[in-house]
Amino acid sequence: MDSLNLYNQIANQLKQNILEDLYPTGKLPNERILSEEFNVSRSTMKKAIDSLVEDGLLLRKARSGTFVNLLFKKNYTDYSHQKRGPIGLTKSFSEQGKKITSRILVFEVVLPPEEVRKGLLLSSDDFTYHFKRVRYIDQVAVSIETNYIPIQLFPKLNKEIAKDSIYDYAIKEMNILLTNSYVSIFSLPSNEEDQKELNLTPYEPVTVSEEIVFTETGIPFEYTIVRNHYQKFTYNTSVSANK
Repeated sequence: MDSLNLYNQIANQLKQNILEDLYPTGKLPNERILSEEFNVSRSTMKKAIDSLVEDGLLLRKARSGTFVNLLFKKNYTDYSHQKRGPIGLTKSFSEQGKKITSRILVFEVVLPPEEVRKGLLLSSDDFTYHFKRVRYIDQVAVSIETNYIPIQLFPKLNKEIAKDSIYDYAIKEMNILLTNSYVSIFSLPSNEEDQKELNLTPYEPVTVSEEIVFTETGIPFEYTIVRNHYQKFTYNTSVSANK
């Protein structure tokens, strides 16, 4: 069997193992152990893991190992993968000449919820900034964003910075390159806050995007949940058939 088919078969088996919760801690054994378990070379196992990292199912954390991307796993059947990296509302619409503004509803330092902590690969005593903001395009409210950013990655974050583009500040002022993101998109009934801030009726839904954004070195930078006005949200992506 050629090596291409072999590492694809191994990647598929690893994926099945993950979906069947055979790695309950969320961390995979190291490549040496896995290569022995699957009876293949280290290089073949590395290719298999690399392919799952590229697809978004696995994450690598420097000096810590390889982990399951819980956001991918949580919504595996309807997961949306964006390989071109995070763009953000400001960049998306300011290039069209539209004015993007924010109003901060919450800004605090917290121990994040367990799901967010695991998604950001944090330990139980790692704090994050937690802030919620209403986002406006030309003074029209379009979304409510809830963000979690590890303090150690952004020690100088404050309310004033949070009113503007977090991504622009990270790139221009901190030299942090954000290159990849993993997005899950689904719909929910609107709640009272959605209806108040986005001018929705109790019978209108929101489109929710749940996203983990990564630096160029593969470190989770942000976990964000965005509740979008259903009439003002469109997600576009491209799919290649070359693989």
